Amino acid sequence: MATPDTDEADRVQAVVKSLDVLEALWQAEGAGVTELTERTGLAKSTVHAHLTTLRSKGYVVQDGDEYRLSLRFLSFGEHVKHAEPLYAAAKAPIEDLANQTGERVLCSTEQNGLGTVIRACDGDRSVTSSIDVGTPTYLHCSAGGKAILAHFDDGKIDRIIASWGLPAFTDETITDRETLIAELEEIRETGIAYNHGEYLPGISAIGAPILDNDGAVYGAVTIVGPQHRLETEWEHDELQNQLLSTANTIEVNLLFAE
Repeated sequence: MATPDTDEADRVQAVVKSLDVLEALWQAEGAGVTELTERTGLAKSTVHAHLTTLRSKGYVVQDGDEYRLSLRFLSFGEHVKHAEPLYAAAKAPIEDLANQTGERVLCSTEQNGLGTVIRACDGDRSVTSSIDVGTPTYLHCSAGGKAILAHFDDGKIDRIIASWGLPAFTDETITDRETLIAELEEIRETGIAYNHGEYLPGISAIGAPILDNDGAVYGAVTIVGPQHRLETEWEHDELQNQLLSTANTIEVNLLFAE
């Protein structure tokens, strides 16, 4: 996902093309020049030139006609996740919550107006999901995203909407500002956010914000599961209490990590 509010005049097009090639390689989990040409819309000679440059710098490896990302990216990933305080603070709490509920549990934070999962843990009845560590997501259609948005001021919410819009992913997705703002007000009052199949059909979630002592939001913790099961169980006080307790434990871990 490219940030849409970047001034086009400030973008170095050669760098943009190299990153497009890298993202296409990542999504394809390895590909040849022809497939990358189709995925990026770049000329075949351009794709080949960028692959050659990336390979010379050690960011891409070649096996016959196929290219893939190199292990050099491991060092980037390790640095980024350990530089994020939530990564360490959330580890044990979300593992415990996944074991308690049996569901998939995510910890996410916001960057550039999008949500990014930084921790994920599966329980013994977790659903398979395309949302995993590092996955960027829109904030308006996820429980964790709405839990985060609810603790931003109106100006920041408006800037995020202006940058990314409110695209629909299912028939249940909130796509107008007024409805979203009303739901965010309710989330601030209850401390709980819901996703009623708004991002993936049949998949729902319940989320809670992770806050500092001044009420600023670090991120959110979310329980994800089949709509028929989770929407039956999330009305139970026990599930909400487990979620809020997990969020609070992460908050305490962050406090003592400072």
